[in-house]
Amino acid sequence: MLKIEVDSQLELMLLVQPEESLEWQAQVEGAYTGWHDVESSDHLVGVVKMIAGDGDWLTVQTKGLDQLRVGRYAQTMNTGTGYQLEVARADGGTTYNWRIGLGAAAADAGNEPYAAAVSSQDLGLAAVIEVLVSWLRGQGLPLGYGAALRIYR
Repeated sequence: MLKIEVDSQLELMLLVQPEESLEWQAQVEGAYTGWHDVESSDHLVGVVKMIAGDGDWLTVQTKGLDQLRVGRYAQTMNTGTGYQLEVARADGGTTYNWRIGLGAAAADAGNEPYAAAVSSQDLGLAAVIEVLVSWLRGQGLPLGYGAALRIYR
């Protein structure tokens, strides 16, 4: 029964509401960008490509999520060997956070805070773009990917 609940939560996390506005921030080569509006999926792809150096990161979220406490976000970081990607759904005091990777091994690998991604969760740039564009459009997790859930209360 838990799997069904997790899957339904994942679907909720991926849904896009027509009126939903998203914003992004990044750190590139040590410089913080501040918050900017996500204009389109093409715009998001360009932003993802900016985080090309080890330690660069990107967060995309429902606009005003810090104040609303309800919405969704995605975060990715360049690890020097690939990218670690997480998507999440915040619902008041509970956040459902999924670490994304390739196949069932990624789901089985776990999702521990501050722990490095395992090899199945170390994604290439094309994979990060594929998942984030799908996330942006509310189309669900693309086939071939897995997700390890961590719940924060």
